[in-house]
Parts: sequence; C-alpha cells; structure tokens
Amino acid sequence: IMIQFSEGGSAFFAGKTLPNGKKEGSVLGACAGAHYVRNVAPAYGIPVLVHSDHCAKKLLPWFDGMLEADTEYFKAHGEPLFSSHMLDLSEEPHEENVAICAEYFKK
Repeated sequence: IMIQFSEGGSAFFAGKTLPNGKKEGSVLGACAGAHYVRNVAPAYGIPVLVHSDHCAKKLLPWFDGMLEADTEYFKAHGEPLFSSHMLDLSEEPHEENVAICAEYFKK
C-alpha cells in the first residue's frame, strides 16, 4: 500500500490552525503522518510506502522539511522516514526545472 501526503493534507493532519506561512505546519503534519503510518502498518501485517505528493516550486520549504526529517530518521533507523518524494516543477521553465531538480537529486 502507498500512503501519499499532499502539502494541504499534511497541514490538515497537523491542524489547520497552526502557522504555515513557511510550510512549518505542513512539514509537521507530513512527518507526524509518516510516523503514524510506520507505527500502525505492522499491526496490519502489510508493507507500506510513505510518499509525498506533487511538490511545486512554491512548496519547496515543505519538501526541504521532509528531506531534513528523512536525514534525521535515517541516522537513527538506517532508512529515510519517507519512501519517496515527488518533485514537480513542470510549471517552471525547462532550464530552471532541470537545474533545481539536479540540486535536489544530489541530496
């Protein structure tokens, strides 16, 4: 099963009244949701992938926060918190899209 967190759904998971100007509420919600899924999935005896939904350029602070959480989780558990992420810069000019994606690919 794949569980996918959108930026808006992540903010909702954390609570829509939290500050989210820099996507901090969305980061908190996505990470809390990922931890929840990881903790509950074994009770069902099923493998689960935790994935982030399309991330446009304006949502990069959310993406960065999830990558930071992946790094910290990896240090403690030997695997990232999220199974995969979807960077979607299709609204940006091709050259900018490729340049930004190349930087994130290095991470």
